[in-house]
Amino acid sequence: MRCRHLGMAISLGVTAFGLFAQASAAESVAAEWEALFDGRTLQGWSNPYDWGKAWVEDGNICLQADRKFFLTTEKTYADFILEGEVKMPEGQSNSGLMFRCHREPNRVFGYQAEVDTSERQWSGGLYDEGRRGWLNPRSDDPNSGRAFVARTQGAFKRDEWNRYRIHCVGPSIRIYVNGILTTDYIDTTDRVGYIAIQHHGEAGQVYRFRNLRIRELKASSALAQARSGLPLVFFDDFESGAGRWTQTDPNAWKLIEQDGNQAYSQYQASQYEPSVRSPLNIARIKDLSVSDFVTQVRMEQTGREYGHRDMCVFFGYQDPSHFYYAHIATAADDQGHSIHIVNGAPRTPIVRERTKGVDWGTGYHDVRVVRDTSTGSIEVYFDDMDKPIMQAVDKTFISGGIGFGTFDDTGNIDDVIVWGLTR
Repeated sequence: MRCRHLGMAISLGVTAFGLFAQASAAESVAAEWEALFDGRTLQGWSNPYDWGKAWVEDGNICLQADRKFFLTTEKTYADFILEGEVKMPEGQSNSGLMFRCHREPNRVFGYQAEVDTSERQWSGGLYDEGRRGWLNPRSDDPNSGRAFVARTQGAFKRDEWNRYRIHCVGPSIRIYVNGILTTDYIDTTDRVGYIAIQHHGEAGQVYRFRNLRIRELKASSALAQARSGLPLVFFDDFESGAGRWTQTDPNAWKLIEQDGNQAYSQYQASQYEPSVRSPLNIARIKDLSVSDFVTQVRMEQTGREYGHRDMCVFFGYQDPSHFYYAHIATAADDQGHSIHIVNGAPRTPIVRERTKGVDWGTGYHDVRVVRDTSTGSIEVYFDDMDKPIMQAVDKTFISGGIGFGTFDDTGNIDDVIVWGLTR
C-alpha cells in the first residue's frame, strides 16, 4: 500500500544532522553505531547475482559490472539510521543505496535512495526498485520533479564523496544528502529488509563506497500507519536533528542526549514577546497544517514545582496571534490547566470539562490531543489514553499547525507523532 507523499504538505529544507506509553519509554533506546564495512574485507556482504565484481581497494568497496547488480548485507534491519559515502566515476553512471530491500537469485528489489549524476538531479529521491518505480519525486508529474530539484539543488556534489543518511522508523522514511533533507515520506510497504549498494551496469565504470555504518532504533507500537481513521503524516524522534521545526525563540531550544537518545529541549527562558498575552515558548512543525488530527508526544517538565508548572500543545496555528493550545499544569484555576484560544487578543479559556491538574513529577509522560473539526471537539489525554483530562468544543480554527512547548517554564519533547488530514 502506498501512502500519501508528505511533500504535498511539508516543504523539505536544509537540516543539520545533529514511542509512547510511559511504561514503554525504554523501547526507544537506540543501539550504538555498527560498522557495515570494516575497510578491509567484504565480510558481512554477498552478491546474489551471477555477474558483477566487488572488491576492496584503499578502504573503499568497489563495484564494477556491465549489467545492473547489487551487493547486499547478509543481515536484515528494520528501524535504523544508515550512513554511507559514495563517489561516482566520470561519465555516465547511476547508483543507489538500498534499504529494507529484498533479494532473490539475480534479483534485488525495494526501497532505494537514488544516486543520480545526470542533469535531472534527482539524487536523494526515493525509488522503489523492481516494483512501483519513483515515489519521490513522481516521474508521472513534471511539477513534482521541478519542486524536488528546487528544494535539493546543490545537495549532491558530482565529482566528490557524497554522504547519505537514511532514517527509517516505522512507516517514516527520510533521506539526507550531505546534510540536506531530500525525501520525507510515509510508506507502509516494507518494515524490514537488507541493505545494498548498486552498480547500474555501465561497462568499465567503477563505483566506490565507504564509511558504511548503521544504528538500529526501536519503534514503539504506537507508531501505527493510522489512528482513529487518520493516516500518519509526521514522525520525529530528533535522531537526525531538529531541522523540521521552527521556534518562537531558537536560542531557547537545543538538542540533548538522554540515555543514548536525542530529545528536543526548551532549556532556558525565551526572549520571545508575543503581541498578545500567550505562551512564550513554541517549537512548531514546519509547513504542516492539519484539520482533523491526533497528535501524541512524550513530554518531560524540567522546571520547579508550582501551580502553573506546565507543558503545552499548540494546534490550529494560523499565526503568532491566532491558535489554540492545551495548557497542562499541576493545578487548575482561571488560567492554568485549561484549553485556550488566542484569537488576536489575550488567551481565553474554552475548556468545558477538566481534572484538577496533573503530576508532572520527574521523567516523561505521554500526551495526546485529539481534534474533530466536524463537531469542534478537542480532547487532551495525559498517560491514560482512555480518559481525557480536559475537553472543549470550538470551531474557530478548522485547520492549522502543530507545536509544543511551555508557557514560561522549561521542558523536553521526544517522539512526536501526528496522524491527520493535511490542508
